[in-house]
Amino acid sequence: MDAISQGELELVRFDTTELLREIERTLFPKLSSDVSCHYGHIPNLGCVHKVSENRYVIVLHSLFNHPDTPEVVVRHLLIHELLHIEIPPRELREGELDPRVSRKKGAEPQEPLGPIVHPAEFWVRERALSPERLLAMKWIFEAFGGRLKYREREEGIWVRKWRSEYGRGIVRPTIEAVRSLVRDEGRNGLGIPDEMAEVCA
Repeated sequence: MDAISQGELELVRFDTTELLREIERTLFPKLSSDVSCHYGHIPNLGCVHKVSENRYVIVLHSLFNHPDTPEVVVRHLLIHELLHIEIPPRELREGELDPRVSRKKGAEPQEPLGPIVHPAEFWVRERALSPERLLAMKWIFEAFGGRLKYREREEGIWVRKWRSEYGRGIVRPTIEAVRSLVRDEGRNGLGIPDEMAEVCA
């Protein structure tokens, strides 16, 4: 709850709230909820909290609150979190495998873990709304790769050991450099760990 009430002074080179409003206006015109956003110390890359019947707060990890964070990265993260409002968690349908426990090819299906936060239709919609999602995720892994861990049960990417290194050991690449990497390496050479591929593909 602290992450909702205590936002940080914004250090990025663009207005995150204005970016959120533009995304809502162009990509989510039917969204009638009141959504605000800020940066804060949270365990994962981003999250959205429902704080009242029609009000949500998006919180992005403090690692992104830096002048060298490209707008395209924050744009993708905001689209992802807004999609959680549009496509809320749901129960698995009959015959549908839970990707959190049946991710590996040939793995025996296991007992589902309950409602799924990122159902298949979520990823289809994200691909349609965020055409530069691969570029954004590649930038995140280039900048913070060793500090990230995918947690299957929670269906998200968590950040570890970051505060003591903030401002010292983190080198944020330019988006142009990462765009060149994506162009040169192609989709199969993005350098994103296998266990995190589903959240980036």
